[in-house]
Amino acid sequence: MSASALVVTALVVALAATVQLAAGFGFGLAAVPLLAVVLDAHDAVVLALALATFTNTYQAWTGRHDADRRVVARLLAGAAIGLPVGLLVFRLLEERWLKLLIGLIVLAAVVLIARRIDLRHAGRGLDVTAGVMSGALTMSSGVNGPPLVFVLQARHFPPARFRGTITTVFAVLDVVSVATFAIADELDGRLLQGMAAALPGLAAGAVVGMALRRHLHVERFRVLVLVLLSVAATTALVSALASGS
Repeated sequence: MSASALVVTALVVALAATVQLAAGFGFGLAAVPLLAVVLDAHDAVVLALALATFTNTYQAWTGRHDADRRVVARLLAGAAIGLPVGLLVFRLLEERWLKLLIGLIVLAAVVLIARRIDLRHAGRGLDVTAGVMSGALTMSSGVNGPPLVFVLQARHFPPARFRGTITTVFAVLDVVSVATFAIADELDGRLLQGMAAALPGLAAGAVVGMALRRHLHVERFRVLVLVLLSVAATTALVSALASGS
C-alpha cells in the first residue's frame, strides 16, 4: 500500500470508529464505501471487518449485561445461514459490482434508519430473517449493520440495550468472517500493513466517539450519521460508475 493510501485509511478508520463508539453501530457503513475508493473493494471489506473486530469486541464486553441474549441468539442463528451465501457473493463479484453493492446497501440503510418503523410486536422470525441478511452482508460487503439496526430500532430498544445487543452480534460475525477470510488467504501482508497503520486512527476515533456519546444530543448525532452515510454511499457509487467508464 502507498503512503497516501495508508494515511487515508487511518483517517477513514478514525471517522468510522468515532461513529461506532458514539452510536453503537456504523463502522462498516462509514469505513467500507470510503476505503473502497482508495483500495480494492475486496480489500476494503476485509480490512474494515478486521478493524471493526476491535471496537465491536470492546463494546460487546462493556455492554454484555445490557444485551438481550434471546434476540442475540436468534440473530446469530439466522447469520449462520447467511454467512456462506455472502462468502460466495464476495468471491464471485467483480470490483465494480462490489462497489455498487456497497453503495446501494448503505443508501438503503439511510432510508431504513430514517423511517422509524415500529415493529415492537413482530414475531421472532423477524430477528432470524434480519440475521440471515446480516450474515450474507457481512461476508459479501462488510456492511452488515442495516438489517440489525432496522430491527432493533423498530423494536424500540433503549440505547444501552441496543448497543449491547448489536455489538455482541457484530463481534461474533467479525471474528467468524475474519477467520474465514484468513483461511481463504484473503488477509495478506498488504492488509496487515494497512491494519497496523490504521490502529492509531482507530484508537483516536474510539476516544472521540466515547466523548461524543456523553455530550452530543442523540437526535442531532443521528442526523449527522445519516448525512455521513449518504456521503459515503454516494462516494462509493460514483467511484464504481467511474471505474466502469
